[in-house]
Amino acid sequence: MTPTIGSHALLLQLSTNLVHNAIVHNLPEHGTVWITTSAHPKTVVLTVENTGERLTPQSVSTLAEPFLRGTKRIRTNDAGVGLGLAIVNSITQAHDGTLTLIPRAAGGLRVTVQLPAAPPTDVAG
Repeated sequence: MTPTIGSHALLLQLSTNLVHNAIVHNLPEHGTVWITTSAHPKTVVLTVENTGERLTPQSVSTLAEPFLRGTKRIRTNDAGVGLGLAIVNSITQAHDGTLTLIPRAAGGLRVTVQLPAAPPTDVAG
């Protein structure tokens, strides 16, 4: 569990966009997607990684810009227009979080969203 506070609908859209992008920009055969979460005292973290083409730090730095699409999509019938990570970035910022995009050495991308942790709830016993 990684409890945070914010808009359920927007956080659902954020995670949906990340998983969708990881699938669409994966290897055409034997591709893998990893989704992990972690909770820390003041933050929660969602990380989505995939296999895929090797990316340069320069190309990765532009992926969250609106209307820029990555290359070599395995789902060529996908009607995406390059807004997935731009929306993720906007939702992350609206929730006082940070978005980090890092190319994986073996190819593909690691996307990390760090959000403020929900305050602990006191349970009267």
